[in-house]
Parts: sequence; structure tokens; C-alpha cells
Amino acid sequence: MSDTTRLTVNGQQVEVASDHPHLLAALREELGLTAAKDGCAPSGQCGACTVLVNGKARVSCQTTLDKAAGSEVVTLEGFAATERERLANAFSSTGALQCGFCTPGILVRTKALLDQKGSALERQSAAARMGAHLCRCTGYNSILDAVEMLATGEVPTPKLSGSIGGDGAKYEATELALGDRGYVDDMAVPGMLHGALRLTDHSRADVLSIDTAPALAVPGVEAVYTGADVPGETFVGIIYTDWPIFIPVGGRTSYYGDVLAIVVADSPTTARNAANLIEIEYATLDPIVDPAAAVANDDDLAVWKSTSNTLSVSAYVRGDFETAFAASPYRVSERFITQRVEHAFLEPESTLAIPTDAGGLMVYSGGQGIWDDRNQIASILNVDPATITVELVSNGGAFGGKEDMSNQGQTALAAHLLGRPVKCTLTREQSLRMHAKRHPITIDLDVSCDEDGKLTALRARMIGDSGPYASVGMKVLERAAGHASGPYVVDNIDVRAVAARTNNPVCGAFRGFGANQAQFAMEGALDQLAELADIDRLVMRRRNAISPGVIWGPGQRMDD
Repeated sequence: MSDTTRLTVNGQQVEVASDHPHLLAALREELGLTAAKDGCAPSGQCGACTVLVNGKARVSCQTTLDKAAGSEVVTLEGFAATERERLANAFSSTGALQCGFCTPGILVRTKALLDQKGSALERQSAAARMGAHLCRCTGYNSILDAVEMLATGEVPTPKLSGSIGGDGAKYEATELALGDRGYVDDMAVPGMLHGALRLTDHSRADVLSIDTAPALAVPGVEAVYTGADVPGETFVGIIYTDWPIFIPVGGRTSYYGDVLAIVVADSPTTARNAANLIEIEYATLDPIVDPAAAVANDDDLAVWKSTSNTLSVSAYVRGDFETAFAASPYRVSERFITQRVEHAFLEPESTLAIPTDAGGLMVYSGGQGIWDDRNQIASILNVDPATITVELVSNGGAFGGKEDMSNQGQTALAAHLLGRPVKCTLTREQSLRMHAKRHPITIDLDVSCDEDGKLTALRARMIGDSGPYASVGMKVLERAAGHASGPYVVDNIDVRAVAARTNNPVCGAFRGFGANQAQFAMEGALDQLAELADIDRLVMRRRNAISPGVIWGPGQRMDD
């Protein structure tokens, strides 16, 4: 096999190293063409890396260099200027992009469809082809609006709104659509190294030894760091500092996303391959996965260094539930169970940390809390927070899943210790394993109403699975408790919500933040009461809806 592969990229003949795992890596890492995004390589599921290969749309993370050899490859950067402008204007005018991470790949497929069918391209046909792309922001309809506009009509020049709340194109929509506004993984600086994390092989196990020698022996590897190399605090967290940066030798893993080491090398592929060579000896333990069983038994703690399997309890009482419930003609007692939900943002977490001349760090993060990031990084490095600057780089979706630090701490540590820029981007698998999810909550509801359908009493008992570390789990269960009665008035209410620690994935912020789960249960119970009382479900809701001046939930007064 030749050391290099020849192909034509955007009209230019090029030679790239043959050891790239796929065409996408060659385009991004060697040729610096970053419009094609890496959302899931090498699984080929998201479509963000789509390019044209001999005129056909192909996901480049599943196109090997053997297959690409001799081919004509065109990325979004290689489209004609007029074509780029027209595509961007259509997607901007129809609001067909938000975070923008998926959009460049969709534009490439759109061009392939238009080249094939032109004005004969129908919406239904386009929709079928767009099934190759995932988008977490737009809901897809606006994407099809843009494709339809390109096929059948004139494309207007989008304009920014001239007033607050007025109609207008998204800020920097053109740059987003064309992949010109970079995300962290699109950034590169001179002398930059690449980091890769080594995660645990077991969700609950004592770490007996970590042998980094096999990784250090790999050509191109600069360093491997573990918990023994942290000069400052070894635990971080938004509210409670209970989330370990690394699980050290002598420590215990508490979920499948725990980090054991970071490898720093001259390329992402080298770093990731070397990370897999680190040898770890474990003494495995049975994971604690049932939140109800966990909170009932503090003799067997799920989480290393914790003192209880109960993270938090949120409770309140108004009125007399027992008396009101017993006296009510219609009563419902039901259990509702919600599932753990993955955010599935398209951009995996990425961090770039650059040492400064003043001895500090410049950190580029796609996280949702750069001040928290700064303070936590400073605590890890045992330095003054004033020496750390964290800049928010627009991310490719988050929805709450990037509130906690992911790889910011490990990346900053590596850059600090090496004195060189280090970029670390999670693989899709690592991202799924590491970041917090939506809480699965088991909700037992007892709800009653009178003959007219007016709610008389409600009792809620909730247990939410927060996984091992706090994140913002206590606040999510607090919010779930506060929303137990939904937007309805109940004078007699008794609520208790518990956040449990387990060895399941961490759960934290997610759009809705606990209110969704509580509302699902309350609406389900209300439907059952309406059926028992033989009252239309909409009428039932109108009779119980909150109004200005009324006290509801945990004692809040509804304002205007």
C-alpha cells in the first residue's frame, strides 16, 4: 500500500497520507477543509460530513481513501461563489438553520439533488433523500422549504431584522450555512497537539493500576496524563464539586463515562489509537442501577467519595391532602415512568487550550457556562482564575447537555503541563457516554376532583435517577416538584421529589429541566379523572387552569 493517496479535491490534484481512517479525516486534518463536519465518524449516521465524490453525495467518514483514490472530490468550499451564495440565501431566508452544524452537509446534498433533477425536484423526493441527514434544531420543514425554493423559485437576499422582535435572517446565517463560521474542532493554531481521552471499561470498579507505557511508546505521542498529574483540585462541578477529572489508581469508577487518562499526540488518530493501548487493571463491582433501591440503602454507596445515595430531597405541603382526597368522589392513583433521553446534539464536545505568554491559558470552549469553566479549570491547575480566559465558541447544539465540563479540564491540564496548544475532541461514543442526560423519573400520583371536575387534592412521590454526580440534578428534581400540579390549581397538595445517585449515566440539564416529566404525569392523571367524571378533557383543563392572583403549585401567586 502506498504511503500517499492521489485524488482531485476542488479542482486541484492532491496527495494525502494513506493512513487517515477515512476521507473526512484527510480533508479536515491534512487539507484544512472544514466545511464537512465530524458529527459521528466513522458511523455515517448524521450526514454532516457529506461531500461530492464524482458528482454524487457521499458521507466522507465512511469513504475510505482506497475508494476515494483517483476520484473527483468537491467540498462546499469548492462550489462556485454564485452557487454558494444562492444556497446560503435560500437556507437563511427560510430559517432552515439554527446551530448550523448539520447545514453544510445538507447544502452539499441539495446541490447533488438539484444537479440531478433541477426544477423537477419535488418536495417529497427531496424529503426522502434528506433522510440521510440528522438535524436537532429546525424540525426539517424549513430545510425542505429551502430546497423547494431553490428548485422552483427565486431566492431572495435575506436581510437582518431592523427591530427587536422583527422578522429577519439569523445573524451570521450565511457563514453558518457555508461552514465558514468555525466550531472548536475547526480551529487550528501553530504547534497544536491533539488530545484523546481514555474512558473506563466498567461503570463501577476499583482501579488497581494504570500502565501508560504502551501509549507512550507509540511514535507521535508526546505525553500521557492521569490523576497523579493534577496539581490542584481533582473534583469539579457546577453546584457540588463531586465530579472527578480523572479516576486515579486507588479510586473507583462510578459510571461508564469516567476518565482515566488523556493522551497527547501529533494527530487525533495517533492520540486515539494510543489511548486504547493504555492497560488498566480493575476489580469490578456490581453497578447500582435501581434508584429506588439505591436511596433505600446507604450501606452500599454507588459513588466513590460520596456519603449518601440520596443527592437531594425537595418537598412541600399545602392544605390537607388526606382529608380532601378521601372526601372526593373521583380519585386516580397511577404510576408514570419517564425515560432517560439523550440530547443528541450534532457537534461532539471539543476544547482548544493555548498557553499564553503571561503563563496563563486561553481556552476555547463550546460549553454553556464559560465562567464556570474558567473557575473550574483554575482550580484544577491551582492557579489564579484571572490567568485563565475562556472564550465561548458557538456550538453545534447543546440543549443543556454542555452545561457541565466534558473535556475542558483535561485539555487545559495537558496544555498547561506541556506548554503547547492542545485540542481535544470527543468521539461520538465518548460524547454519548460522558455528558448528562434528561432524568428518568418515576412519579406516583394520587389526584382527585369533585363532581364538577375541580381538582381537590394531589400527592406526588418522585424518584429521579441522577446517575453518579450532582451536575444540576437536585435543581431538576426541585423543578419537577414545583411543577407537580402543572398549570392547574390544587389547594391540597403534598409533594416529595428525590434525586438518587446510581451508576447509570449522569443526568442534568435538558430543555424543560424537570417540568416535562412532571407535566407528562399530571396531564395523564387529568385525562383519567376527566373520564371518571364524564367531563370533556378540554373542559376539565379550563376549569382548573391557573389565573392571575391565584396561588398554585408550592405556594406561588400567579401574576399578570
